Amino acid sequence: MLGIITASFLIGVGLFQVPAGILAAKHGSRKIAIFGILIASSAALVSGLSGDILHMAILRFLVGIGMACFFGPSVILISRYLEKGSEGLGIGLLNSAHAIGGIVGLFGWVILVQAVGWRFSIALSGGLGLITVLMLMIALQAEDEKTRTGFRIKMPDILKILFNKSLVILGITLLGFQAASSLVLTFIVYYLAGNLKIDPVVAGFIGSLSLIIALVSSPLFGRIYDTIGHAKKLLFMSGIAAAASLIGIAIASLYIIIPSIIIAGFFLSSGFVIVYAKAKQINNLQSEYQPLAVSFVNGISLFGAFWIPILFSFVVNRLGYSVAWVLGGIVVILLILPVLKLK
Repeated sequence: MLGIITASFLIGVGLFQVPAGILAAKHGSRKIAIFGILIASSAALVSGLSGDILHMAILRFLVGIGMACFFGPSVILISRYLEKGSEGLGIGLLNSAHAIGGIVGLFGWVILVQAVGWRFSIALSGGLGLITVLMLMIALQAEDEKTRTGFRIKMPDILKILFNKSLVILGITLLGFQAASSLVLTFIVYYLAGNLKIDPVVAGFIGSLSLIIALVSSPLFGRIYDTIGHAKKLLFMSGIAAAASLIGIAIASLYIIIPSIIIAGFFLSSGFVIVYAKAKQINNLQSEYQPLAVSFVNGISLFGAFWIPILFSFVVNRLGYSVAWVLGGIVVILLILPVLKLK
């Protein structure tokens, strides 16, 4: 059931990346980002009222649609507040903010669920999201109001992005990082608590270590990329290191699992930051299409990753966690290899 709910979210967020990018090109990044958070937060709020697996899957699908509308525009918006040549740092800061939310979700919510139950905790997350809608409306209004007179969406321009070989390679590469990230964030706490019999609060803290390290490593890799470039080399080395860390988790010992989670968090942040920064730079059309380029790359990775939690769950039920973690690492390596063809 955990795998199905996660897959439902990934399908929603993956399918709607390109439509969200087109909407952002037409209506502006600010409007679509706010609209996306409104949809995602509302669906999360309603999730607290449902206990049926089908309803939960549908609502997580809607959360995915909302997050699809937010992500691409958010990458462009944060770049506008930084000087030219600092795209990597901006995306690194954005990834750090995602990591903070993940830490709260993995660690803080474990405590909250034990205290008040899962329904209230999920509803609370939706309520907090609705508050951020108001924050965005206030904070982004002056900065993102730009004249769009004369701009028209053209299908040849859209097709030029969707058939860009470099963007496709980046999408597949990001799929490798997305696969590793989704396995760690979705299953590690359940694995530690259910399989290794570790206290849920301790398991939540260990599971959040990958995100804690990402708070520092995301801006670091962003600045490294802004300074030296070399996206291909950085992505390949980071992908191999992340895959090796997944294989390390297969060894049922905290002395191996904890360093593996930390290593995973460090190098996974590199993948997300550099891929998004490179995708933004590859697009040489009007700036209005930059959200579409970023969203397209993100869409390939997210939609391609929907089957990974289901497959992982299937392998766990048939062959156990150790085999599942090793196979997960092998899959990540295979998905990382195409980056060697990146120009």
